[in-house]
Amino acid sequence: MSATRRLIQLAAVLSSVAVVLPTFAQEYPSRPVRLVVASVPGSAPDVLARVLGEKLGSILKQPVVVENRPGAGGVIGVDSVAKAPPDGYTLVIGHDGTMALSTVIHKNLPYDPVRDFVPVTPLGFNEFVLVANAGAPPKNFPQFLDYAKAQQGKITYGSAGVGTPNQIIMEQLAKEAGFTAVHVPYKGGAAAIQDLVGGQIQFMVSGIAPALPHIRSGKLVALAVPQAVRSPVLPEVPTIGDTVKGFSSKSWFGLFAPARTPPEVVARLNREVRAVLELPEVRQKLGQQGLVTEGGTGEALAAQVSADIARYRILSTQINLDPQN
Repeated sequence: MSATRRLIQLAAVLSSVAVVLPTFAQEYPSRPVRLVVASVPGSAPDVLARVLGEKLGSILKQPVVVENRPGAGGVIGVDSVAKAPPDGYTLVIGHDGTMALSTVIHKNLPYDPVRDFVPVTPLGFNEFVLVANAGAPPKNFPQFLDYAKAQQGKITYGSAGVGTPNQIIMEQLAKEAGFTAVHVPYKGGAAAIQDLVGGQIQFMVSGIAPALPHIRSGKLVALAVPQAVRSPVLPEVPTIGDTVKGFSSKSWFGLFAPARTPPEVVARLNREVRAVLELPEVRQKLGQQGLVTEGGTGEALAAQVSADIARYRILSTQINLDPQN
């Protein structure tokens, strides 16, 4: 075969590839997209997924089906997506707990947040609030600090599981404020909230969304928020930083796909999801639940993951974080 003929054949192959890739992107999706939430219904990631999924499904012209797969602090659900086909039809809402802190908490983490996923886009962050059972003595944050120090090592607080943001924020607060507390991990934030309302535990750093109905009903008392500024949902509640100077913490969310998902599919998802996050009705609906939308590039999300992995490795040596098997 002549060199000229080989060149002609090679050009034909490259041309066909160039045609196939955009066509694949244009045809995506041709069936429902599964959006995995590694926590229970009613949790902040679940609320975010359902609002996002409804609007995204309309744009993609295919249903976006939210699937809750809680357990092991989010490891079970996230790992299921790491092992899913990299075709854009299985996505997961990850956060700083599942995509960064998990590398410190779990000795045998079954997935690698960097190697096994491609970041699609940041989604925003969750506002938290430190709440107390209505029967607990503290009714404001200074009273809480006095009580925690007087009951050194005796007060109890709940979380959605070991290594979740609920635990991390409380342990950071305990370290900086000078008290110790008993951590009671649950299989999801909803179960922890239920026991907090029932009085089985005394305190919890909760996402605002699941705590808000109980705050408004008087079953829980909002003591302070850990963010740098007050929440528009609870404007009367002070920040922890108002008393513990310099204290600030927040938990982010991002959309991830399995590694090796076609770049053109990732690019389309990034574009469409960011458009959804800019919709006023989406911002308003999520804002009422204590969720702040904030889109961006996949590269920005990847940088956030890497930075947080490094940060949590340092933090784990400073606060009470026991690695799990």
